Amino acid sequence: MRDTAARAQEFAAPWGAAKWGYWTGLWHDLGKHSKDFQNLLYAPHGADAHCETQPRRVDHSTAGLIHAMAMLPKESGLSIALAVAGHHAGLPDLVEGFKPRLAKKALLEASYQNGGNAAWLKPSSSIPSPPFLAVLSSREEQKRALDVWTRFLFSALVDADFLDTEKFYEPSKAGKRGIGISLTDLLTKLETVLQEKVKQSPGTGINLIRNEILAACRHAAKQTPGVFSLTAPTGAGKTLSGMAFALHHAAEHGLKRVIVVLPYTSIIEQSARVYRDIFEEEAVVEHHSNLDPEHETARNRLASENWDAPIIVTTTVQFFESLFANRSSACRKLHNIARTVVILDEAQALPIGLLAPILDMLRELVRGYGISLLISTATQPAFARREKLPWGFDGVREIVPEPSQTFAKLRRVRIHWPAQIDAPTPWPQLAEKLVAHARVLAIVHRRQDARDLTRLLPAETVHLSASMCAAHRLATIERIRNSLAAKEPIRVVSTQLVEAGVDIDFPVVYRALAGLDAIAQSAGRCNREGKLTEGGCHIFVAESAPPKGVLSKALDVTRTMLNAHGNALDPFSPEPFDEFFRSLYQLNELDQHGIQRLRENLSFEEVAKEFKMIEDEWRIPVVVPYGDVAKCIEALRSAAKSVGFIPADTLRALQPYTVSTSPKEYDNLERCGAVEIVEETVKIVLPYFRRVADGLPLYDERFGLVADGELCRDPKTLMT
Repeated sequence: MRDTAARAQEFAAPWGAAKWGYWTGLWHDLGKHSKDFQNLLYAPHGADAHCETQPRRVDHSTAGLIHAMAMLPKESGLSIALAVAGHHAGLPDLVEGFKPRLAKKALLEASYQNGGNAAWLKPSSSIPSPPFLAVLSSREEQKRALDVWTRFLFSALVDADFLDTEKFYEPSKAGKRGIGISLTDLLTKLETVLQEKVKQSPGTGINLIRNEILAACRHAAKQTPGVFSLTAPTGAGKTLSGMAFALHHAAEHGLKRVIVVLPYTSIIEQSARVYRDIFEEEAVVEHHSNLDPEHETARNRLASENWDAPIIVTTTVQFFESLFANRSSACRKLHNIARTVVILDEAQALPIGLLAPILDMLRELVRGYGISLLISTATQPAFARREKLPWGFDGVREIVPEPSQTFAKLRRVRIHWPAQIDAPTPWPQLAEKLVAHARVLAIVHRRQDARDLTRLLPAETVHLSASMCAAHRLATIERIRNSLAAKEPIRVVSTQLVEAGVDIDFPVVYRALAGLDAIAQSAGRCNREGKLTEGGCHIFVAESAPPKGVLSKALDVTRTMLNAHGNALDPFSPEPFDEFFRSLYQLNELDQHGIQRLRENLSFEEVAKEFKMIEDEWRIPVVVPYGDVAKCIEALRSAAKSVGFIPADTLRALQPYTVSTSPKEYDNLERCGAVEIVEETVKIVLPYFRRVADGLPLYDERFGLVADGELCRDPKTLMT
């Protein structure tokens, strides 16, 4: 209890909550003093005794929560009591899950009778009310601020508790994961690379503009922390310029780390590789696969990420679902977000139906937790605060002095709009157009679209989609780059995962009509380096519709704007995007699940249930048989057997080999016996299953994982 208290105090200090952290850590296991719990420790499987999700358990958290409410005023005690109440089973809803436990005073008495009433367990000085109560005047804002305060206090507690438990299982780690690399050292490495790039780059127009943007980022880093925007065209070097701003800004203001938040794993894979080439391997944690266990045990929770590296590269799904989660493994990392630079890349991809709670959460992190936020994109969303968007930002500081001029200077693609915006182009007809080009990229709405169109093209046509694992996609993108560099013929069919941040440069791009932001991002894959006088981006109307929800409504807004502006609609200028996003927000409910009201009621469990970033059904991650995954799986089994749990670095090694499946696909895999679950955490697709229809492996070199239809085991594997 004392060890956990000391760690929690340290973890909560960055946002001024050190005292709250200390007493939360000290009181969280108060119920373990009871004779019932002590007896359970000596029973078989006693190591799992403290995990309150286990069938056989003794409630040891209720004593601490009642003790906290008794020792402190309500404003101070409630957040501590909630954190203590949920440190194993998850943050509870205040009304349904927390208040009924206040009546179980016998549990506290049982602890007191067995040593839980010692003097060192009582505060030696008073704990003041949380500081936000004196700053925020609106009662609703105060309630939502209490929601965030409780989440961060809970995070400090569970990470401290997990590290102390990890030390028990692996004493050599001494409960620490940090690697001790300073941001100043990383800044030196980055500046060395940037200066060398400037020396070696030819003095072309695009390189001069990239240098201007980089200089603007360095200059802006000196400003006080807050909200910044970096509005620049695709191909303008935002990845490294944004990191330069972040590291300079962190060094200037004593911030702890840089968290890069990206919408797609395809961008993460590329960005993380860029950062690893510059910084030390251990300095960058790439966290995108959601391999958290469905059912937590004492050991498998220790594999959860706590984001203690200098640079974190993660997805919007991981970042925001963690901020609105209630489970201990998901919330563990939150305290390490305080006093950081958060780069929100391609922010236009945030789900509209959750925009109100997302923006409100970001505002509170900037106000009360010392983060600086950089919104970086070529298609800047309309996030300024106004009547229709009361959760928007005040005083956003744009880093690029004249974004419109920058966009005009980097115009290098002509958009060819469809003659009829309601007349679909059949796939065979589109395939004929693609065959006419030696080097061409086609971007479609869905995974099935990508497979169908690829099958209509010559056999050497390359397919890219989220049905392929990260390692497979990276290898494929590298192959594409090499072919383009050698000016070899290459045709690629991809879903939208290739749009934002993937560094490829085609002379011709075809894009299914979609939201204006998607069209601008797709055009960024065309003549990216400006080597042609002009590239061509052809927009066609696809046979299929985008997934329902925001993507579908974004297409409707684009159609409306095309009807109003015709071919004059310009996706290479920042001006139309204010109209586009304002119209898109008006067509959508910005808090469609009532998250803000649930937060004000401190309904943590209900918030976690309702806050889901992914609108489509692809949510269940599986490990697929690709590349060197067999070695990683062997390491997984060995670790689970030798130390009794899966270390975080073992899970990280599996991330490049995961694919997200739909519940329907996953049920099919499970029903056919084609998936194995290790340590109730990792779902592994077995390598010896095939599809009955075509006899191909479930995971093949062209399309990745295709798990629909009837599956069977390869008969050869049944022979002895």
